[in-house]
Amino acid sequence: MKWASILVCALVLSLASYDRVASQTPPPRDIRQKVNENVMFLMGGQPGATFNQLANDIALVVGSDDLRVLSVDGGAAVENVQDVLFLRNIDLALTTAEAMNYLKTSGKYGPHLEQQLTYIAPLFPNPLQILARGGAKDVRDLNGKKVNFNNKGSATAQFVPGIFKTLGIQVQEFYLPQGDALDKLRRGEIDATICSCPAPVPAFATVKPESGLRFVTVPDEGPLKASYLPGAIGYDDYPALFGKDESINTIAASTVLISYNWPKDTARYKRTAKFVDAFFSRTSEFQKPPRSPLWKNANIAATIPGWTRFPAAEEWLRNWRAGESKGQEAEFKRFMSERAPKQSAADLEQLFREFQTWMNKH
Repeated sequence: MKWASILVCALVLSLASYDRVASQTPPPRDIRQKVNENVMFLMGGQPGATFNQLANDIALVVGSDDLRVLSVDGGAAVENVQDVLFLRNIDLALTTAEAMNYLKTSGKYGPHLEQQLTYIAPLFPNPLQILARGGAKDVRDLNGKKVNFNNKGSATAQFVPGIFKTLGIQVQEFYLPQGDALDKLRRGEIDATICSCPAPVPAFATVKPESGLRFVTVPDEGPLKASYLPGAIGYDDYPALFGKDESINTIAASTVLISYNWPKDTARYKRTAKFVDAFFSRTSEFQKPPRSPLWKNANIAATIPGWTRFPAAEEWLRNWRAGESKGQEAEFKRFMSERAPKQSAADLEQLFREFQTWMNKH
């Protein structure tokens, strides 16, 4: 019996050793190749930032067995452009049109940036959100105060101090992630924290009414009109801080999904084209819970002056518009045939073109 027990123990130990060896056997080459060929890296933002949440949404909605999208915690708008241009393995990023135009004008990354960088789609407006304490109601009430402009490398840090200077507002500048800034704001160590980003900002959404913190207005006036759109923040964004019909006016930039301008015959172009098809084809999925409510306001077919859309994205939208137009034309002709059956084919065609022109204006 003693020898039998020893033999059984030896067998168990040998099987365990075999399992360990087997688990260390490298996977077949074709699996390793397939996994690496079908993965893309999307640069989002810092934890607690809106870009981070949006990048996670994209990864979850677009990802499949044939295409994995991995969201990467990143810096912010300006850094994300740099990462798409230079950081190995980064395929896509979220940034702002404001950051793109600044980097093109400044020549920071060389001439003709618009030839290296493309956009897949503009997404939604970035209202300038200023959360303040001490009863401030207007941005000018912050003159002489301590103000946080988000973390270094963000669009807020890069551009919003210039807005303050344009408005003649002098402040003591801080550059902190929003979570850290909120802690200082609650303790009275700073007077306001700012984010030029889509609303709601996850960190701001945690603020309670009894905190005494409120958003302040920003005027859409003077030289600001040339670079920014009118914007608003209200109940739909922060129901804890606004009454049902309350809102405040501010200014807004725009969030953009970008890619490097890969040559068409490369593997990375083809992989990005696969992403484009999945992203555009599943836009309705982004509007379902638990995705960010921001997606309900996305306008992916809009254009950005001075920049080129990624060719596969432009082609996808062109085909989609053609399909929409054919569907509209068929419905229009059926409608007209029931109400004006004596119209000639040429007359119907002309009426349809006039109908399209009218639709584009409304």
